[in-house]
Amino acid sequence: MNKAITIMPSVVFCCTDTTSSNTIVLQPLGYLAGLAVLDFQSNLEQALETAALGVVVDLQQVEALALEGITALIIGLELAAILGKSIVFQSMDLASRKTFIVEWSRSREICFGPWGDLFEGELEKFFGVEILRSQFC
Repeated sequence: MNKAITIMPSVVFCCTDTTSSNTIVLQPLGYLAGLAVLDFQSNLEQALETAALGVVVDLQQVEALALEGITALIIGLELAAILGKSIVFQSMDLASRKTFIVEWSRSREICFGPWGDLFEGELEKFFGVEILRSQFC
């Protein structure tokens, strides 16, 4: 049985049974900046540790997402990878999404060095040849 739990930073709105939840939904409100980020990050880390499968972060009711809020999302993404759980961001505005991608790329480069798609061109050529071969056999 899949259950969803909703936690809102600053005003924690949580269900009673967190132990059997597969997915937890976080819905921050207002401005994700300053002290609210610390509260949100704590809730996000707790949700990732508690959820069996993963966390959905619904940003629909966030009026503004400061750089420290984006950093908290990236830390959550890294924690989810370590824990082997999924994390999904929904309703992120375009400006925040662009900043998130830049910061995530910067974070990856710090951890892993320069990153690129190593197989993009060659892989497509390989599959193109294999598709042609399969059509004639």
